[in-house]
Amino acid sequence: MGQRNHRLDRAKGALVYLVVLGHLFAAVTPWDDALLRVFQTVIYSFHMPAFVFLAGITAKSDRLPQRVTFFLVLLATALPLYYGWMSLLGLNPDFDPLVPYWITWFLLAMVWWTLSTPLIERFPRALLGISLLAALFGGIIPTYDYELSLSRTLVFWPFFVVGKLYGSRILSWAGDRTNPQKAGLALAAALPMLLFYLNDTDKIWFYGVRNFEWHEVPVPEGAAARAIVGLSAALSTVAFCSFVSNKPGYLGTVGRHSLAVYLLHGFVIRALNPPLGQSLDHVPSWVMVLSCILLAGLITWLFALKPFNAGLRAYGEGVTQVILSPLYRILLPAIRATTRRTGPRRRRNESDAR
Repeated sequence: MGQRNHRLDRAKGALVYLVVLGHLFAAVTPWDDALLRVFQTVIYSFHMPAFVFLAGITAKSDRLPQRVTFFLVLLATALPLYYGWMSLLGLNPDFDPLVPYWITWFLLAMVWWTLSTPLIERFPRALLGISLLAALFGGIIPTYDYELSLSRTLVFWPFFVVGKLYGSRILSWAGDRTNPQKAGLALAAALPMLLFYLNDTDKIWFYGVRNFEWHEVPVPEGAAARAIVGLSAALSTVAFCSFVSNKPGYLGTVGRHSLAVYLLHGFVIRALNPPLGQSLDHVPSWVMVLSCILLAGLITWLFALKPFNAGLRAYGEGVTQVILSPLYRILLPAIRATTRRTGPRRRRNESDAR
């Protein structure tokens, strides 16, 4: 058994904490407050591309039906639970069968990325080029939007491909940098973030969910904007990983349980939406920043507890097995029968060739 990559685990743990923190900030204000917008710009400019990059590192093409079905099971379960929770809170969510609700987009995107894994392994350079073109120019598709998570899937796809092909080496290289080099990477990553903030860059570019027509920009400008945001996220990801140690610890545990934290924290965020949305009317911005930082830590700690992760995994894998077992019982005899029919013919052909 290979040695555990603690840097990978810790990076996932830190990033899922940023996911929770970013959603808390968004609940407080939709990017309107100057101080909170600093933190929102930093987080949203790179945290999901970095998370997708790390997902690519662990992606495998074996047991593909199980992996894809697992994410579909979680998606099919999370959607009604979130819609029911929102209705219970009186928030009246809009239902669209083609649009995964809020954070559940990531589950469907993982299905698409996982399905592409065998192709990435078989045609690495071609898929890298295709993913880059799709990310840059996919915005020309007129219906390219929230539907089926396709927009985000394509925008963040290069990070998954790079993670799959080169992620382990990049992670190791980043961790081996000296302190001055790490500081240089951090400063280089901070520069585009500062420009995004000063120019009040539309947050939708970070979300990757709208086409060029929605942004009202021509194709060259839209592709250039995608390239700038993507390169900034790539640089920030490397800089971020350079500060993550390769030692075991609590943050690594959070990373190993990141799926549970990601899926479950949304229920708390939605419950806190009404009070958080009115908080700036009563308390200063800096108090809310500190409060959100502490609250995000508490929420992350709660859902990183072993029972949540173990229960989620057991449920998803159990339902996946229930779904796939009958299919295997039907398909495997047919495959074996086909093999028995073609086997002798193949041997005869081989004998004729000799």
